[in-house]
Amino acid sequence: MKLHAIVARNFVLRETKNAPDSRQLKYILPELSGQEYKPVKLTSTAAAIIVFGSAVASATAQAQDPASFYKGRTISILVGFSAGGGADLWARFMARHYGKHIPGEPSVVVQNMPGAGGFSAINHLYNTAPKDGTQVMLISTSAFTAPQLEQPNVRWSTLKLQWLGNLTQDTSSCVASGKSGFNSIADAKTRQIIFGSDGNDDSASHHPRFMSKLFGFNTKVIAGYKGTGEALLAVDRGEIDARCSVWASLALTSRKADIESGKIVPIMQVGSKPHPIFGKAPLMRDLARNDEERQIIDFLFGTIDISRPFAVAPDVPAERIAVLREAFWKAANSPELKADAERAQFEIEPMTGEQTQAAMQKALTVTNAVAERSKALLASE
Repeated sequence: MKLHAIVARNFVLRETKNAPDSRQLKYILPELSGQEYKPVKLTSTAAAIIVFGSAVASATAQAQDPASFYKGRTISILVGFSAGGGADLWARFMARHYGKHIPGEPSVVVQNMPGAGGFSAINHLYNTAPKDGTQVMLISTSAFTAPQLEQPNVRWSTLKLQWLGNLTQDTSSCVASGKSGFNSIADAKTRQIIFGSDGNDDSASHHPRFMSKLFGFNTKVIAGYKGTGEALLAVDRGEIDARCSVWASLALTSRKADIESGKIVPIMQVGSKPHPIFGKAPLMRDLARNDEERQIIDFLFGTIDISRPFAVAPDVPAERIAVLREAFWKAANSPELKADAERAQFEIEPMTGEQTQAAMQKALTVTNAVAERSKALLASE
């Protein structure tokens, strides 16, 4: 019998004080299932060899230098939305540069994993994906507060994620079809405006629902669109009136002509500061009528300034985190990336991994009263 089989069988005996039944054997080591149990005594020498061998294997994996580990491997950047939206564009932009600055120069690819407003991909990263530094994710701003708000389908902690850095400090907006007759969110005081979102708990649904509950705007949200790209096509067709979570980086690139022509009209901005591309559209924070409303807006939407952050799961080894953070910062400040950003009309305003981690901690530390009120304002009917 193989040595590891002997170890497993004796472990069960030690823990149960009896011969293991077939269910225990099948769970711990399938190859022993159905075999007759015969106690086997390990000598002290054999036990020492097992312990020593395990320790050496573990130490070897941990001590493997970054270049040796990453050479010939592929790093996947997960995106929780379909191709064509802002998150997808930024992930592909970073993928073109990231690998060159990681020891061993691994390939970097983008993996789209749409579902549940981006939550399916984060759950995969946090719970299922390999924790070896080969799975990175560009995480949507709508996911940051989800654990504190106790939203459904959340199986992660934002503050336990290990942040590698943030590429830009962007501004988000809600835009309407030029044919809809909506020129500002204020127009929704007198008639209903229909928004399209991915799910019921993403930023594209949060913004209009929040505006309805806090300020009394007449909004309706239709979920089921797979990303900003698909939803904007629905706006173009007149299927819905508007879409939120449209970033300045997208408005400056693939949708710039549509804004300049009036095909789509910015009706509200979300962030700490307005962006010129969105014209005179009001800033959500400026609509707040008191300090409590400003605190709630800052908690729910203040992290929008951490617009394109990249993270890995909590259990990735510290030495790999250090390598990935250093490579992120080098890539974000490289002449090649900056030249690429200028061609793509992307605004680069990066943050280090440590700065991103600290900003998350600060923004998400609020009183229970603010968290509970925020939860009520975002709750779907």
